[in-house]
Amino acid sequence: MGDRANVLVIDGESRVYLYTHWAGTELPGVVRDALARRLRWSDGPYLTRMIFGQMVGPNGGVMGETGYGISSVVGDGDNRVVVVDVDNQSVKIRISDMDVLSMTFDDFVNPLNVPQWYDEEDAS
Repeated sequence: MGDRANVLVIDGESRVYLYTHWAGTELPGVVRDALARRLRWSDGPYLTRMIFGQMVGPNGGVMGETGYGISSVVGDGDNRVVVVDVDNQSVKIRISDMDVLSMTFDDFVNPLNVPQWYDEEDAS
């Protein structure tokens, strides 16, 4: 059980997956909140840390044994991935290897846009 999903941050040749076990449904909004700060959009390492910080929240859930992960390969939750491309300044919502939404950082953080997962039926 769980509510698994990942963020994939692409920065040049680097790929980092940020995993959540319990908060996957909220992940598109979490990424939007991190990007909405409009800080470090061109600085992959800092932007990745800011996104992860937004994921774990102010209580710093990183000290627990489970709940979050960081990896160079995707594990659980590979069917729902928010792709953050630092070089292209874009975000994609990917469900089961299909990009169902693609936006620039600017468009993604627009308050009129509500980033969310889509049912696989919506993606087709």
